[in-house]
Amino acid sequence: MSSTIGFRKAVGVCFVLLYLAVGVPLWYKLTNIYRAPLPSQYIESLHDNVFQDVHMVIPVYLKSDLYKFPDLHDAVQVQVNHLLNTREHDVAWSLQVLQYDEKLMKGLEETGDDVYMVDLVLDESCGFVPGFGTKHVTVLYDDESVATNDLPFFVAQTLVEHVFGMEWDVFSNYWNRTQNSVAVLYKPDIHISISLLNGGSQPVSWEIDEVLKEYFTPFRQFITSLVNFTVDTSIIYHNDLNLHSLNNSAEVSVSDLSHHIDLSDLSAMNDFKESSSVNLAIVYPDPEVSPNGLNYIQGHERADDVLHPWNSFIVPQWGVVAINKYPLKKHSVISKEYLKPIVYQFANDMAKLLGLVDINDDFNTPYITVESFKRVMILNNIEKSVETLWSLVKLSKQFQQMSIPKEVMGNVTEALDLRLEIVDLLNNPEKGTDLDWSYALSMSNKLVALTECAFFHGEMVQQNFFPQEHKVAVYLPLLGPLTIVIFLGAVSLFKEVPSTDKTDEDSDEKDVNIDSETEGPELTNEKAEMKHD
Repeated sequence: MSSTIGFRKAVGVCFVLLYLAVGVPLWYKLTNIYRAPLPSQYIESLHDNVFQDVHMVIPVYLKSDLYKFPDLHDAVQVQVNHLLNTREHDVAWSLQVLQYDEKLMKGLEETGDDVYMVDLVLDESCGFVPGFGTKHVTVLYDDESVATNDLPFFVAQTLVEHVFGMEWDVFSNYWNRTQNSVAVLYKPDIHISISLLNGGSQPVSWEIDEVLKEYFTPFRQFITSLVNFTVDTSIIYHNDLNLHSLNNSAEVSVSDLSHHIDLSDLSAMNDFKESSSVNLAIVYPDPEVSPNGLNYIQGHERADDVLHPWNSFIVPQWGVVAINKYPLKKHSVISKEYLKPIVYQFANDMAKLLGLVDINDDFNTPYITVESFKRVMILNNIEKSVETLWSLVKLSKQFQQMSIPKEVMGNVTEALDLRLEIVDLLNNPEKGTDLDWSYALSMSNKLVALTECAFFHGEMVQQNFFPQEHKVAVYLPLLGPLTIVIFLGAVSLFKEVPSTDKTDEDSDEKDVNIDSETEGPELTNEKAEMKHD
């Protein structure tokens, strides 16, 4: 009996040890959540002061063919610094005025690169002429401005308030800047959808391919360092965007269009990989609903196109709607000559939809404006990436049971290293060419992509829906009965030890009593015989 009890004890101990040695580690392994250590303090310091280590330096070169001014660049530098110091800047930036370097310029010409340069030209009066397809600015001066020493201030004023006017306005009021309500969200890749909408059912064709190659492709090539466009075209029938509902109005505004046009069909067709898009809708009314045309379309009538006037309207954060006054006839072919002014106007409106200029401003200096916009977007991307990282840190602190995979830590580390590389480039006065700014913008776009990849990692998003309580609820029906059986069985087994010993003692006492009763008569007879003797 004792050997059986010992064997049962050994088996019970083995079950308990197996549960503790294998079951508990296995449970820990299955339910353990890996949380990579994020640099929370560093990210928090960046969030508190996003541009703490940024001091953007933009080099500018002075060139004078007639007069030689050996110390003009120093005098202009003093005036530039004075103008910049008249405002408080949320983002530290400065201009470094340098003498013309002919060797550097020849090297840039060979590589097709360019820098900011001021050409000083003697004239009858003072003024400046910004370059249309270059970053060179011509400053006109007269002999009186040289004699009165006003030339340095005039050059500095031209640079700060005009050439770098966008930086001058944005960087001095970065945190309180007004958001552009017209521009679409900036992305390095933007899709352009051009649609011809015929309100009727009569077949129509258009010579859009030739027009795009001639008028829109140059714009795409010009702005390719800022954004990459993909384009698709389509023809849609029986859809006039509900514009016939405004036919009783003599005039319509952008606000009226925004409240009445129906863009649901066009939005549903936008099935493309780019996350940002711009649309051009060329709309013709339905001949059955509006046989006499749309009354509110006045158009800009041309001598060779009297019967087809049109007006274009910018729809904020969506695109452009070009509304034609008269419906199409059967088997119409929209010629290249008719489409040219529409596409040309759309290319000009693209500057407003991208946020290069305000809705009421003109795109007069495209090259200089695009370069300034690059720098603004670089800083916007840096700010956006830091905000994303800070959101990741707050999320990890709020959900302690959320997994932080190694891939997330790798993306965060790479993003922080890339940010430092961008800041070093911005702060380096020797890096001020077109290629340098384009490279910095490309890196900042990659920076945003890395931070978003870290924040929206699949394991983190999925783990968010499986907190510890949920996992316990799943495993408890399995582990509960198993744990109860093992431990209660072990307790019951070890409780049998005292009761087993008492049973043995009772058995021994019973054996002794039986022996006493058996031997009792014999002892009595012996005692009687001894007494008789």
